[in-house]
Amino acid sequence: MADPFTIRIFVPDGDPEGVRVIDRMNWTGVGVAFPRTKWSEVRQRPELQRTGVYILRGYMEEYANLPTLYIGQADSVRNRIENHVQDKDFWNWGIVFVSASGGLNRAHVTWLEYALVKRASEVNQCHLDNGNAPQEPALTEAEKADTQGFLKEILQILP
Repeated sequence: MADPFTIRIFVPDGDPEGVRVIDRMNWTGVGVAFPRTKWSEVRQRPELQRTGVYILRGYMEEYANLPTLYIGQADSVRNRIENHVQDKDFWNWGIVFVSASGGLNRAHVTWLEYALVKRASEVNQCHLDNGNAPQEPALTEAEKADTQGFLKEILQILP
């Protein structure tokens, strides 16, 4: 049986259907979930300046019975998502995961992207809009253990 835990959700604009800042007790990460319609406000948040991994979710007409996901990573997730606002029409929700302390680097988020894409492919309950599957980056044994722990926290937060 899994251990119990608490997830804290902060709603900065007072709208529970809007932007949500998600954290968990004893976790070094933070998530920011947002509707695409709030991008102009969300893009100003300091968390989006950090290195992180993100998931864009929506539906494409040709895959109407399955959600479509795009999973990515970047040194500044804001800049990368800004590109997707221009070139990816399908998504209506995004969620970003970064380290609260700035502890994630490019290798960590590349591994997280690799693991999330792999998991989404294995579960086979969505259409992945990613053009290619990322390769597993080389991490030290300790870095991989820490990054796997970060991934475990992400997976407990995701619906």
